[in-house]
Amino acid sequence: MSEAKISAFVICYNRADILPTCLQALSFADELIVVDKSSTDASARIAARYAHQVVTVPWTPTVEDTRALALSLCRHDWILFLDDDECLNAEAGRWIRSEVQRPRADIYALPLRHYILGTHDERAYYWPEHHVRLFRRGAVSFNRTVHAGVQRESDRVMTVWPEDGVCIHHLSHQDAATWIEKTNRYTSRADRARSVPGAEGFAAFAHQRIDHWTERTSDADPHGYPAAVALLRAVYDMIDAVKAWEEDRGVSGRDLFEQICTTLQKRTAIDAEQFVVSSPGTDAHATTTRAAATDAEWLPSRPPNWLDADALLPPLPGAAG
Repeated sequence: MSEAKISAFVICYNRADILPTCLQALSFADELIVVDKSSTDASARIAARYAHQVVTVPWTPTVEDTRALALSLCRHDWILFLDDDECLNAEAGRWIRSEVQRPRADIYALPLRHYILGTHDERAYYWPEHHVRLFRRGAVSFNRTVHAGVQRESDRVMTVWPEDGVCIHHLSHQDAATWIEKTNRYTSRADRARSVPGAEGFAAFAHQRIDHWTERTSDADPHGYPAAVALLRAVYDMIDAVKAWEEDRGVSGRDLFEQICTTLQKRTAIDAEQFVVSSPGTDAHATTTRAAATDAEWLPSRPPNWLDADALLPPLPGAAG
């Protein structure tokens, strides 16, 4: 019986600081492929030093857009995939090579040690958390849904526990700003797993999410690191819920701003005419007449009837009530 071989792939974008560590830990793979999403730093050059193949594709905001392509490039029967901010621990390579020779499953979910705000803490909500990262060809397929893009095609799944000596160090968020940037990027995708408030509304939903993530911590200090990252995780859900509400509302904030600007421009034009008409020697009655115009005469179109642009602005001086 021939030895089972492993193809590994990594999708990267501007990860020159982490990529050498990520790729070096995959040196045990029989094939290493890097798909670079048009990085503007040294990522592609670094990838060329470690990978058997480097493919450059146009940038897209999430890895889910590119995993199916990366999978199609793999030649071997076992597939190992990582994101560009994930690094296997030193023991993982030996365990994975041994496991695929006499596999106990078709799909393996590996434990991730998340580093949020630069820190991993086993008391935080995220430990232990497992993600599918190793599978037999055909046992997993990929789609573009953010945070739900890994589809299991086999029920022979093994969860690998830290006690087995295997883990992925996920160097995901250096600081709160990084978390907010990723939150905005991921929740802006139309095809994503969404957070939906219940009938109780937004405020109740916010409290529920804070409680949910806080209850998953094992630290009682309300001012400690686990509490801080639980709050960050809840913020993601809240922003996601509000963006889903925006989409369902079907109104563009950009369009509303254009309506308001149109109203303001017409008003300032009226004010300029008033200044000329009410100068010394002019008829003061003309000023009052011009000022009596309403916004409705000037707006070329109206926002939906539940939101009146007039309500957002004060009335014109001397306008009819």
